Amino acid sequence: MMRLNTTDKQTLPPREESSEQSPPRVEIPENSSLRLPGMAGATAGPRPPCFDFESGNLSGWTAEGEAFLKQPVRGDRFVTSQVRPGIIPLGGDYWNGRYPVGHQGEYWISTEGHLTGTLTSDEFVIEAQFPWFNFLIGGHDDEDACCVSLLIKATEANQQRLSEAYPLVQIEGRGAFYQVFAAGVHKDERMRRESFLAEHYAGEHACIRVVDNATSGHINVDDFRFSTDAPATLPIEAGGGDPAAPVWGFADLHTHPMAHLAFGGVAFWGESDGSIESALPWCTPAHGIGGLGIAGREGNVLMSFFEQVGYGLDVGHRVGGYPQFDGWPRFTTMVHQQMYIDWIRRAYDGGLRLMVAHVLNNEMMANQYDGHAPYDDKTAVEMQIAAMKAVAARHADWMEIAYSHADARRIIHLNKLAVVLGIEVDSLGNWKDPDAVTEDEMRSYLHHLYHDLGVRHLFPVHMVNNVISGTAIYQDVFSLVNYFLHHQYFQVEDGSAYAIQFRLEEDPGPAIEIGRVTQGYNPPYQQVSGGHMNSAGLTSKGRFFLQEMARLGMLIEVDHMSHKAVEEALTLVEQYDYPVVAGHIGFRELSWQRHTETESIHKCASEGLKTAEQVERIRKLGGIIAPIASQSDIRDVGDVIPSLKGKVRDDCAGSSKTWAQAYLYAVEKMGGRGVAIGTDTNGFAKFNGPRFGLNAGYFLDYNVAGMGIDPKRRALRKEQARVQENGVRYGEPLIDPRQYRFEGVLQGDVYDDMDRDIWQAIALYKAGYNPWTEPVDLLELFERAKHFAKGFFATSDDQLERPGLLPGDEPWEQRAAFLVKTGQQPGHSVRDPQRVHEIYPKVLAIWQKWQAMEGDNPPLKRSRAGQRDFDINIDGVAHYGMLPDLVQDLKNVGLTDDDLLPFFRSAEDYIQTWEKCERQSKLL
Repeated sequence: MMRLNTTDKQTLPPREESSEQSPPRVEIPENSSLRLPGMAGATAGPRPPCFDFESGNLSGWTAEGEAFLKQPVRGDRFVTSQVRPGIIPLGGDYWNGRYPVGHQGEYWISTEGHLTGTLTSDEFVIEAQFPWFNFLIGGHDDEDACCVSLLIKATEANQQRLSEAYPLVQIEGRGAFYQVFAAGVHKDERMRRESFLAEHYAGEHACIRVVDNATSGHINVDDFRFSTDAPATLPIEAGGGDPAAPVWGFADLHTHPMAHLAFGGVAFWGESDGSIESALPWCTPAHGIGGLGIAGREGNVLMSFFEQVGYGLDVGHRVGGYPQFDGWPRFTTMVHQQMYIDWIRRAYDGGLRLMVAHVLNNEMMANQYDGHAPYDDKTAVEMQIAAMKAVAARHADWMEIAYSHADARRIIHLNKLAVVLGIEVDSLGNWKDPDAVTEDEMRSYLHHLYHDLGVRHLFPVHMVNNVISGTAIYQDVFSLVNYFLHHQYFQVEDGSAYAIQFRLEEDPGPAIEIGRVTQGYNPPYQQVSGGHMNSAGLTSKGRFFLQEMARLGMLIEVDHMSHKAVEEALTLVEQYDYPVVAGHIGFRELSWQRHTETESIHKCASEGLKTAEQVERIRKLGGIIAPIASQSDIRDVGDVIPSLKGKVRDDCAGSSKTWAQAYLYAVEKMGGRGVAIGTDTNGFAKFNGPRFGLNAGYFLDYNVAGMGIDPKRRALRKEQARVQENGVRYGEPLIDPRQYRFEGVLQGDVYDDMDRDIWQAIALYKAGYNPWTEPVDLLELFERAKHFAKGFFATSDDQLERPGLLPGDEPWEQRAAFLVKTGQQPGHSVRDPQRVHEIYPKVLAIWQKWQAMEGDNPPLKRSRAGQRDFDINIDGVAHYGMLPDLVQDLKNVGLTDDDLLPFFRSAEDYIQTWEKCERQSKLL
């Protein structure tokens, strides 16, 4: 079938004047989908005809054959692998949910591959004011088999002009038509916007015909309309559809890629860009020997209390960066780079399409850890924003800064990562005294952030009270920072009426004890009964500041606001129907009850967590929320929403299963839209823990004062470690079996030293380090692990060592491992004495755990750096590039493609929230 484009008008014979009157205008049936946009309540005047399918049926169309009998379809129909094969180079199947192909509204046409037929619109008159015929088309098959055509009714008046230029089409019951334009499918499910200038046919009767003559292909079409001008379209490499077409991919609303430039540039180690050797070296220069702050060029001994891991001495940390990476990154990392550019790229390769990059800083930390001046918030903002722009420019082939919702949509359509610039600091503009700053100064600085720096997403308040708002109280260290900056303690009151149970000074941690000595910190919080909440809400200047943000169309963050401030902020923006964001959120309803359910004050409800009513208000405004990645230890969502009970078992604290509880809660409360993830990477937040190994269920009780000591919940560790199954399967074997991977909170509790050594021995076996033939002594090993590994590698019992005069357990450890690997059980001969029978069950149990780690997902490509690899099953989410592993694990533990649909629509939902902000700003 010949395709005619807009240049064909140059070959048409001149239109002849006719003495005949113009054909009468066709009346539009009431039930027709041929509609005049804006008809209801519209002023008089011509309106362009528009054929869509939002009626949910084929009114206004005539179907012949079987292809269109069950049309139109509703919603997204195709999955990612059908529309964009190869878009995820990492493997797995977590991403293969429904993919938007660019239809407008809910209903559209998408035929079945084995059915044929035609769909013909009612006749209408082409208006001179609306000469551009355009529509959406996609599908799979030859152009000759599936196409859309514009047909002009044959008359005596147009015969001479059209008969020689265009083929004649007979339509039963309607007569003959000239096919003046035809466009076929283009072997892509994504629909392109096709256009044809029909000005030469003004006044003619016309109809639209959709043909599907393919028995193995199909056609997708939607949104037939006439317009005054040619519609804007995306470039072909971006799909060729409408610029406003929905995008695919998930959004992370809370990251800190430039954290190495914060805090005076000392405490936080590792850069986000550059060669990996120079960006991620050992952290000894800043963190000292063993992470103790001793003998380093910078920093001090306070560093020894910062990166506690929850076992061992609870001071210091391993310092190995490139190439060993045996010290960091870990899922417990707090002051080491987790957003190196390769890792951001891996997250992008795994489906991340929108990332909010927040500036952060803390003046107290810069001061206490001997940072380089100046380290004020205003300087940090300028420095980090410039650095983020430079990184995006260096990697412009796959990322770009977005300065508007349209920017973000365009960038993602081009299959790039849209980066939104945000700020999360304590003292915006360095304002500390509310009486010393004017509204004009606040407005001027806000305009500088917006117009000069390109900031679009902003926290009005962070860890401390400021001139804008009171802060949410949920960590004692916030009070210490408030005291450092303002020489004031928080004014707290009883928040029990709002289900708040968190109390300051209940488990303050070592930083507070140091502050008592170094700063004379001695707050009176114990005098206030009940749960502690901040008495401070929005200030009058805070209300002004939020209004100014709204006038600019900025995204307002309500996280970190006190309970009162959140309520007041929502009341304020509701007056303008202006949406807000909660970008790293937790939920009060999912907290544990103090004493009856937990002994950790940090697992109880605080004002930092949102109420169900607050989430509902955000939903009604068209806002978006993002559960923080590390939800620590929360209750089963089924306790709150019974219909979700058992969807994902809540039996591994802090892992993917825990985040699934918060995610399912959020999706339910938000009505299935507006739910992303907020990782808070590089923001002093731990990441999701593993489900297997020596740190399974880490957040039940990770023994760190001020954070997570919980003897009541600790009793669940053994059972949580036992029941884990269906881990993430990787396409490559593990390569790094060193000791650092087999130290953890379960050692001495669920697992004894022999169990630990068996874990490492199986790692040696998986990695191919054969102690019979390899110099494994060069590795960092538990000595007994080599003995078990010999048993796993042995090809026959004859190869195993026999007991000598002083036997020890080595022969029996080898024998037990050999029996487990070969699927045998110990017998009752001299080869299997009582000691083999004792060791065998321990080896078998851990061997079975390693088998359970090999899940049923299509293999995922491993993340590697230097000499090591990463495995979510035993390492947890060690760095930002393991977000794809996390989402794969979410699917492995029970979330379906439909459950994950809001997640992979979150970039689109963020853009829609942003779009509404920009739209409403014009009304203020």
